[in-house]
Amino acid sequence: MNASEKNPLKMVPDPYDGKTFVLPQTLCTEERRFFFKRMNEILGFLYVTTFSYNECGKNIEKIIPKLPFGSKNEIKIEFKDGRSIITTARQIVAMTRGGLDILARQVLIMIYGSFETYLFQIFDRSYPKVGVTENPLDISIDILMRKKWDGKFCKMRDVFGVAYKSRDLILHFSDLQMDFGGKKIKNPLTFLDELAQIRHRIVHASSILDTGNLVFINIAFLHEFFYFYSLLTEYIDNLFSKKFSYPMTSVESAKA
Repeated sequence: MNASEKNPLKMVPDPYDGKTFVLPQTLCTEERRFFFKRMNEILGFLYVTTFSYNECGKNIEKIIPKLPFGSKNEIKIEFKDGRSIITTARQIVAMTRGGLDILARQVLIMIYGSFETYLFQIFDRSYPKVGVTENPLDISIDILMRKKWDGKFCKMRDVFGVAYKSRDLILHFSDLQMDFGGKKIKNPLTFLDELAQIRHRIVHASSILDTGNLVFINIAFLHEFFYFYSLLTEYIDNLFSKKFSYPMTSVESAKA
């Protein structure tokens, strides 16, 4: 997010140089704090790996003119534990570029899975409050295996007695613009349904679309994905903390 954009998440200037924005301190249950911790690990992995791919590609391109056979020259990459790979300089450069597409798809899966982990954890904490003492994992799976996300949230409301209402959730997201493939979306659960279809393609169809093309995820979108889940977990945290009086602490998400 830069200074010219709207600020639906009340973001503040970053402490490094103030040129970009970061999430402000926010109230969290322990489950939401752990979600932010996982997100920091995932995004850190994304950015360091992206940087490494870019640097590797640039370094190989610099040495190609000096190689006897140019980009066709074979290069052996060895590791101290005995692993090695032999390929051409051209293929290494191609892999540093194509690898970013693979990385983006896999990080999307990791973020989606981290949100589901947050739900499992807050469900597990809440079962004793509603008298559930047997098969809590099976109940959680039943909630999250429903086809549409509105159905999952309705089941969550029925099991835990939280005050989920579709219109309240939509209002919570009213200042956040959600766009999926050029289509404007108002209901965040509809947005989740679209993401679920992409996740299904990546996990169960080797990222292949009906057209035969591969799923493409813009790496820049993954940061927006984080903002989306920040707002969604805030809504869920409020539901459960109000219902069960869970304590919430002020957390700086980047240092969770």
